[in-house]
Amino acid sequence: MSSAPQPSTQPAATQGAPGRILQLRLESKPIIYASYMSFLEYGGVFIPSNDKFHMGEEVLLVLELVGPAKTEKLFIKTNVCWINANPSGSGRPKGVGLAFGSDESGLKAKTLFENILTGLLHNERPTYTM
Repeated sequence: MSSAPQPSTQPAATQGAPGRILQLRLESKPIIYASYMSFLEYGGVFIPSNDKFHMGEEVLLVLELVGPAKTEKLFIKTNVCWINANPSGSGRPKGVGLAFGSDESGLKAKTLFENILTGLLHNERPTYTM
């Protein structure tokens, strides 16, 4: 006879929470442009980092995005979708790309990035990922 499932011993506040938390503050339009991953369905952001990550890893991103009118602070549940394991000669730093999801915070982040970058999204300037 199998035993009944036991309740989680984690505090309720941490149940379902990602295993890692990263903070990022983006202040200038050139850095916002270089960091934003517009080619992803719901958008995403690249974070320079020396830490090791795994594809698909869940990360809670605390993002401060400084726009022309005000600073927005968002808490976004993301997944690792891109890894630059080593810095490149073309100026792409070592770090990780985090994909936003289709939830409210992910959609809000995508909208904020795209509003700040109006008219810049489809030009030929390189970014941290492409």
